[in-house]
Amino acid sequence: MNANKQYFGLFPLRIFLFPGEQTTLHVFEPRYLQLINECLDKNEAFGIPYQGKTTLSELGSLVKVIQILKKYDNGELDVLVECSSNFKINHFEGKKKDKLYPCGTILQLIKAEFKPTEELKSHAKNYLSHLLDKEQDDKNENLLSINNLINLVNLSDDEKIKFLKLPEQKKNDYLINKFKFMLILLTQEKKVDQNFYLN
Repeated sequence: MNANKQYFGLFPLRIFLFPGEQTTLHVFEPRYLQLINECLDKNEAFGIPYQGKTTLSELGSLVKVIQILKKYDNGELDVLVECSSNFKINHFEGKKKDKLYPCGTILQLIKAEFKPTEELKSHAKNYLSHLLDKEQDDKNENLLSINNLINLVNLSDDEKIKFLKLPEQKKNDYLINKFKFMLILLTQEKKVDQNFYLN
């Protein structure tokens, strides 16, 4: 992985996004309201380091506010953000002179293009066929983009980080195993729906 070092405001959260993924944030703490408002004024991105259960991860998501959903009378905000890249924290600072929020330098991770194998595509199509009760068109490659594949298997934030750390050749195997597991769950759900209860 190549990387570019840059300096950003940081907003630690228990959220991990891959490029292209979006989420909504309710911002109410003064330090993070300062961060969001400054980013809006300057049209800048900020980093969301992943806050684990006990420790702050070195990995995170670089995001930009793409829409203000609601402004509250007390100054709180609901915003929609979108991830542009993932990063590794190089240096973390609690806060700078005139800033309430933490800052730091980050290394943006530039990943090699993920290429789904034919086996992974086959498992994804098979799962989609069972999910939608219809065959999938081989020509619809959009269904097999990396973000769609990850969304289909419903990776948790912790699983996304695990996936990101895997060598490229292991990522296909990881998703194949997830699709196999999801297909088992889906098959069991359908049997229950049809009153064929499993032992």
